[in-house]
Amino acid sequence: MMIALKNIDEDLRKEFQRLSDDFWDFKESDTKELTHSIHNYPAVMVYPISRNILNIVKKYEKLTSLMDPFMGSGTVLLEGVLAGISDIYGNDLNPLAHRISKAKTTLLDKIELEKGKRQLLSLLEQSYFEYKEVLLEVDGYVQNCGYDITAKVNEKENWGAKAPQILNAFIETKGKSLKIPEITNLGFWFVPTVIIELQLIKHAISRIQNEDVKEYFEVVFSETTRLVSNRRNGEFKMYRMQPEKVKVYKPNVKEQFIKILNSNVEKMCALQERVTNDNKSKVHFSFDDAASLESVPDDSIDIVITSPPYGDSRTTVAYGQFSRVSLQWCDYEKYSYKDIIDIDKKLMGGKSYKKGFENNICSKILKDSLLEIMSSADNLERAGDVYSFYKDLQDIMQTVTQKCRINSYQFWVVGNRTVKGVQLMTSDIIVEMAKTMGLVHVTTLERNITNKVMPSLNSPTNEPGKKVKTMNEELIVVLRKGE
Repeated sequence: MMIALKNIDEDLRKEFQRLSDDFWDFKESDTKELTHSIHNYPAVMVYPISRNILNIVKKYEKLTSLMDPFMGSGTVLLEGVLAGISDIYGNDLNPLAHRISKAKTTLLDKIELEKGKRQLLSLLEQSYFEYKEVLLEVDGYVQNCGYDITAKVNEKENWGAKAPQILNAFIETKGKSLKIPEITNLGFWFVPTVIIELQLIKHAISRIQNEDVKEYFEVVFSETTRLVSNRRNGEFKMYRMQPEKVKVYKPNVKEQFIKILNSNVEKMCALQERVTNDNKSKVHFSFDDAASLESVPDDSIDIVITSPPYGDSRTTVAYGQFSRVSLQWCDYEKYSYKDIIDIDKKLMGGKSYKKGFENNICSKILKDSLLEIMSSADNLERAGDVYSFYKDLQDIMQTVTQKCRINSYQFWVVGNRTVKGVQLMTSDIIVEMAKTMGLVHVTTLERNITNKVMPSLNSPTNEPGKKVKTMNEELIVVLRKGE
């Protein structure tokens, strides 16, 4: 028999009403404390949102389980650990999200962590000394062989596509055993010296014996690959630097890695000091489709805090594209190139409706918005993208509600984006859909995005140079599962 939680609607409304108008903006908050900032990730929900939600709800109800069906880099999960919640469920289809979230929430022994760090730094010194000649000569070798490091991947016999073979042949001439992995298009995203340095670092990390410590260091490596690649780091989508910049690009890979390593070790030590000894939190990770959440028991969740994507990955934040370079380096043994490039197709709005659709979503607001978008004959496919996203959102909300206990609360942090000049009121659409699922709308809170993680401009058409302003406001829709 399912035990219902208390209905605390009025208590929550009064709490929220007492707060200042800019309370949820968190203008002065340090959004990078503890392990929250061990790795960059697109469109992260700043942690004070979930921390304050948990603090407020816990005043009136004991919380033993928490879920985020779109965990991303684990912000909500870590706050659940800090709040001492017993069972914490995080779900995401992106392997990089799992890598970061697990590292962020797995408490490491300070002595073991420092020991692993010393061992790793020693291994790096040995490796760099052993491969000093290789590192000094590789750029000249590639150039003297006539390869163009700015070549495109469609030039099959050039650097962009053949980097692993070229470098392995060179390393062999030096009598060394390091093997560069056969990563698709590796040379397009990295210059020669960087590739060798990264593989030296990855090999050194693989020799760390403590598995949790090793995985924590792999997150440092992942972030390093992103920062020393040829990609334009100011954007989440995959664009390479201009050829003239690639030609002279010489990042200090070792220095970058050690800088992040030192910072992340400090953050984990700070987390260890913050978490109490009696903390019994257990974090459960799943790769489920969010519309099924098969790994989460029905009627088991006390509170949901989540921030779904603002829209389909193709035209908003492409999580798969952002993760591609890192996943290729870190997990090339586990995932094929196709697995990685298909991530965005599996996320919300990934299904295509190019030839039209039958709208069965229970929202008049969405119906009117789709009609407005389709008022131009050229926009049918674009309207299909919008419909696909909200169809997935409706299915996911239904499943999330199935996993929740009676009188449990759901907090959906969303943005109301614009498509073809039509503002899509996601916050209101969620309220309309919620009513058909037995959910009660408690309130909607507004916040200005002052600590903006998303870029102020994005490229919704995927065409370089064509950019529009992103949103500067979020809404927190508060729902309760009715009896």
